[in-house]
Amino acid sequence: MKRIRLLIWMVALATGMAAQPVQVGIFQDHLVSAAVVYCAEGSYQLFIDDTKVTILEEGMNLYLTLEDGRVKVLDSYRDFGYATHVELRAFTTDAFFRIEPVQPALEPGVYDDDLLITASDRFLTLVNEVDMDKYLAGVVEAEAGTGARSEFYKAQSILCRTYAIRNLDRHRSEGFSLCDQTHCQVYHGKSSDNPGILEAILETTGIVVADYNYRLIIPAYHSNSGGQTQRASDVWAGDADYLQSVVDPYSLHQPHAKWRDTIAFKDWKAYLLRNGMKSVTKLPEEIIYVEQMRRKKYFILDKDSLRMTRIREDWGFKSAFFDMFPDGDSILVWGKGYGHGVGMSQEGAMKMARDDYTYQDILQFYFNNVRLMDYRDLPASSLPKALRDR
Repeated sequence: MKRIRLLIWMVALATGMAAQPVQVGIFQDHLVSAAVVYCAEGSYQLFIDDTKVTILEEGMNLYLTLEDGRVKVLDSYRDFGYATHVELRAFTTDAFFRIEPVQPALEPGVYDDDLLITASDRFLTLVNEVDMDKYLAGVVEAEAGTGARSEFYKAQSILCRTYAIRNLDRHRSEGFSLCDQTHCQVYHGKSSDNPGILEAILETTGIVVADYNYRLIIPAYHSNSGGQTQRASDVWAGDADYLQSVVDPYSLHQPHAKWRDTIAFKDWKAYLLRNGMKSVTKLPEEIIYVEQMRRKKYFILDKDSLRMTRIREDWGFKSAFFDMFPDGDSILVWGKGYGHGVGMSQEGAMKMARDDYTYQDILQFYFNNVRLMDYRDLPASSLPKALRDR
């Protein structure tokens, strides 16, 4: 399997299909001041302040420690002194490394391609410079798991690529393009549990989703719609023609299609009063419950209203698509779906893939009037500065 995966990657390189590299800040939310790097496969050139000093072979360690605003660099045998900038550059496309922060002590991560380290007064900026498609494989594995069909992974990778390219300037001032947290997209490093993920991504290299004005869309996705996706303006401040509500039978009967919770009736009534719904005191108790045959933007009582997304957030519900029923002194909450409900339902898309729909079918079903196209065919005005400068 490893040989097949490498062959696909070599073909992509030979035909010019390989994507551009992307710089991803890793461990940035932990202020790392010391770390150990292990060359797990292949060999790496070590550059210290732009000067090549040695080659690290497979199985060798590199030790990095922040001292007085500079990084001290050692391997198992040599002390390379201090530097402000260190680079580990892979010799081959299949090389990868493991990095384990030791101050603070964190779980190690395994990453493809290159590592860039820059010293500051308080922490090391650690950046994984990695081919976009390999990065996307790690994102898709983290965001969607490893047990789905290829057509789902193609659809998911196109959305993740669209998001990545749309946001390439997000961390520009910090010395990298994207972070590894939900602020950008979750990235735990190298995709290793299902080679089919990378294969699906390579088959869609460069493809993104644009609207009919050739602008990159907001590529929203969530776990499960509960049977109906949500219009963007019902959740966020803005709206988009391509993010409309869609009746979604494919999400029904999936693992996260339904959920339930229980809250006290007196707490619910007090909550409504705290949020300005004064009509609670004069209306019959039997009508202050929520009922949604279809998704609603507001819960309305008399002349008062409250956004369903606000209720979800305040009560920690899995979605804003739920009904409430009296049960003595309590309220039963019967919910549908998991997540904000906008855009593609991952479990619905997985079901579509199992039903032999293509990735084009999946994306056209969940997004209204969009174009699937190579990002290199977009007008420059639709691309982030990071790409326009290249």
